[in-house]
Amino acid sequence: MKRLHPVLETLGLIYLAKNFEVVKTELLASLEEMNIEGERFYNRHLSYLVQYVRAFSEKYSTGGEESFFFSYNTEFFLAVAVAAIELFDSAQQTPQQTAQENPQDIPLQAPQFDRDRILHILCGFFAEADADVPDSFHSMEDWFEALRTSECSEDTKWKLMELFCEPVQKFQELFMIYTANRPAFDYAAKQNDASLSKLISEAPQELSEPMRHLVSELSPQPKECYLTAVFPLIEWMAPGIIFQGVLADKVDLYQAHLKNAREALPQLLKLIGDKSKFDILCLLKGGGKYNLEIAQQLQLTPATASHHMGMLLSNHMVSVEKKGGKVYYRLNQETIREMLRSLEEVFL
Repeated sequence: MKRLHPVLETLGLIYLAKNFEVVKTELLASLEEMNIEGERFYNRHLSYLVQYVRAFSEKYSTGGEESFFFSYNTEFFLAVAVAAIELFDSAQQTPQQTAQENPQDIPLQAPQFDRDRILHILCGFFAEADADVPDSFHSMEDWFEALRTSECSEDTKWKLMELFCEPVQKFQELFMIYTANRPAFDYAAKQNDASLSKLISEAPQELSEPMRHLVSELSPQPKECYLTAVFPLIEWMAPGIIFQGVLADKVDLYQAHLKNAREALPQLLKLIGDKSKFDILCLLKGGGKYNLEIAQQLQLTPATASHHMGMLLSNHMVSVEKKGGKVYYRLNQETIREMLRSLEEVFL
């Protein structure tokens, strides 16, 4: 059963609460780069984020070294989130419970904050990208060299260096922040249960083709896939973990739909541009009618009416229903609505 992970969602909601506008701006810019009208896509698919973050903020408890973990740097935040999930989860449940129980139902327990273990988790980011990197770093020089050759941003490198210097203290602080705000996540999830449940039920069943290829080429070992509503469009790979947004497949689907709309619209517009077919659709707005009724009311021959109905039927503009030995034609309102949505997407 697909679920949102409380560690990722709680920490992610703090990150969004502190950086919502800049995250939204970056998200819209990314959509525009993919030739998608960002505002329209956001309003249709992502507007739930406002209510999700707003409900969380009602119970949000500030404190600790939040600026270190939650200032705007998504790359660093995701790296920390991966380490936090592995570190915090190990204290909450046994391997058997991991597969069988909802993490939200398990009482919180503090993990063992061991320096070597934390550094071992963090060094996985480098070891997976470079086979020559050791399993753990014991000196500042080792860590510095790994950071120097990594593809992380300069800001991320400096934050990871600071984390290396005080790993136990930093993750103790992060755990305190998490435990203080876990109730806020539970509250936000409850307040947005309808929208989140729908998102989870419709979330992608598998990774996208590019991500599957990336995993196969770079990191074929088994990975745990975590669903997230905080980062709804993300597909992000880390050692042992993949974060997958609940809407990760929507961009491709949206682009395909727009392409199909551009191909289908000329045919539909040509269809309703014919006066007789347009009159038939207007007539059917008042209710279903059989062929002879349509012919009589529009002063068409039955053969001509049948020809028009065949064209409308094959393009899903009308549907049929047998009743009292007659075949009734009805306006397919969903096709009309879809055509109007397509017109908006293409022209507005």
